[in-house]
This record gives sequence, structure tokens and C-alpha cells, in this order.
Amino acid sequence: DASQRELRAAGEDYPDWVVERYLQLPETITDRTRELARRITADAETPYDKAQAITNYLRANITYTERIEPPPDNRDRIDWMLFEYQQAFCNYYASAEVVMLRSLGIPARLAVGYAEGEPLPGNAVLPTPDASQSTSELPTATSDRNLYVIRQRDLHAWPEVYFPGIGWVEFEPTVSQQPIVRPLGELVNDDNAPGRLNDGLDPIPDDLP
Repeated sequence: DASQRELRAAGEDYPDWVVERYLQLPETITDRTRELARRITADAETPYDKAQAITNYLRANITYTERIEPPPDNRDRIDWMLFEYQQAFCNYYASAEVVMLRSLGIPARLAVGYAEGEPLPGNAVLPTPDASQSTSELPTATSDRNLYVIRQRDLHAWPEVYFPGIGWVEFEPTVSQQPIVRPLGELVNDDNAPGRLNDGLDPIPDDLP
């Protein structure tokens, strides 16, 4: 739940255990992948802004698909996806962001789990894998419970970036998922409430699909 202000202010004083493990790169990473990462983040000043710039680039330039062709033999898969195939599912999106961030000296890792699934309406009967259970025995979603149905198709992978004093923070480059919108956390000049923090959310950029 860290704000943009907090993430920008986190700095780059990474612990040794983070540097030793989460900056490793495969020997197959190509020069043009490194150069693309530098070009995307040329105007970004902080690790947060660099991570967000790469996230936005992948969302805008890589088409989501559930199935891809087998990558060519003896080719770096991230290079092939970024520059030639330009289609991907979540594992490729996340791997590309992790590799590019690490090439910039920003600790990153790939996490695997589930996307949020589908919200249940307030009077919905919760689904069950037990076919012998009648619907009258099942609990229902109520207005004070935010419930979601998570299915196997919601399997997902995403990148996480390490911020000193905060920890691992997720980003969402996969365009089939909603972008992550973080609170600004900036001070507001308001005569009626001096020093109040702005907890408003950053609007989604217009150039995102």
C-alpha cells in the first residue's frame, strides 16, 4: 500500500542479501535488451519511475495472447519476444520486466500465484467443487464481504521490485490485467487542511490500452 511519494523516496540502499540474489542475470541477455531498458528509462530518476516506465512500455507494445509459438532454438527468449514476436502471456511480461530492471541495477523478482478473479454479487451462492453439496447448504456473499471467485484460469505471474524500508512491491505489465493505481501520497496546499496528505489515486495514463 505504499504511495508513489514513499516509493520514490525509498532510495537505493539495498541490503547485501538483496543485491547478491536479485540482480543476477542470465548469460544470454542481449545488448539490445539492455539498451532498450536504458532507453525506456532515460527520463526516469528513481527506481520506482524506472519500474513504472518499463511497465507502461510492455503494456503498450506487447500484445497479450494465451498461447505463443515455441521460441527459436539458441535464442534468448526475452530478446525474441521483445523485438520480434511481440506477443506474450504473463510469464513473459513479468520475466521481461525483471530482466530489464536487473540490467539497470534494480532488484526484482518474479512472483507466481493468482490474479483477483471475478467479484461475486451480494446475493451470489458461493461455488463449490463438491458436487454432492446442495446449493441450499452453501454460504452466500453478503454486502459486507468482498468475495471473489478464483479459478485455475486466473493463474498469473507478475514482477516485484524491492524498495529499501518498504519491501517487495508488485507491478503489473500484463495488459490483460488492470493496471495498478497507487495513492499519490503528496502534500496538498490547502488553507483548510494544511499539511494534509493527498490520498487520491493517480489517474491511469491516457496512452495505455
